[in-house]
Amino acid sequence: MMRIEPLFYRPLALDLLYACVLAYKQYAQGGTFDVPEGYRLIKSFKASAVGVQEWFGFILESDDSIVIAFRGTQSEADWIADARIRQRPYPYNQQAGLVHEGFLAVYESCRDEIFETYQSLTPKPLYITGHSLGGALAALHALDVATNASFPEVTMYNYGAPRVGDPQFVQTYTNLVSNSRCFVNTTDTVPKIPPKRLYSPSTKQTIYYDQDPLQLSFTIQTGSTIGNHNPQTYSVGIWMMSDYPILVQK
Repeated sequence: MMRIEPLFYRPLALDLLYACVLAYKQYAQGGTFDVPEGYRLIKSFKASAVGVQEWFGFILESDDSIVIAFRGTQSEADWIADARIRQRPYPYNQQAGLVHEGFLAVYESCRDEIFETYQSLTPKPLYITGHSLGGALAALHALDVATNASFPEVTMYNYGAPRVGDPQFVQTYTNLVSNSRCFVNTTDTVPKIPPKRLYSPSTKQTIYYDQDPLQLSFTIQTGSTIGNHNPQTYSVGIWMMSDYPILVQK
């Protein structure tokens, strides 16, 4: 029997996008933010962007779920990390290929603290989210959790995220993190970087990046690069989208 299911859930997409906005507020307000009703703050964490410790996100828990959110680029150190586009092997799954050196370094700096926090929690469905650079961190974390943790369910929604890894990484990620949705404004430049193919004359090496095949797109032109990438624009875009129903076998 065939039935129609939505490819994404709008209330969830908007709630997780709001968590990304709170992660930006956490950074701007020196680590403080208003915890959403129905949740309790389990952990606020910092990460290191090229040696500079900064607030980068938090873990929330409700009666039936856990949410982790990562923020995007805010500081000069973050921009430097974004620019480190050489690749390193992804260390948390041996079949996962190569990933962006700068994004991985930020993730590595907070990874152990996050996993130690998870050990103190009762296993529940985990929701992972991030915007921009935070979306890249969310993808790195989702594969890590799918490989090395035992949550009953793992869902990753990100927004305006750059490319994270090579085709092998994307294939492994897609196989293990099936409940993953990447929202993209087609006028946003961030999801188009790094380029899919980069050649370095100095090393004579070619670097390849790929993108998650489960990208859900909309088009809003605000008239500015910043506006096209803004979380508010993504909120409007998600409201505009249909549910993109697909047929699945029951």
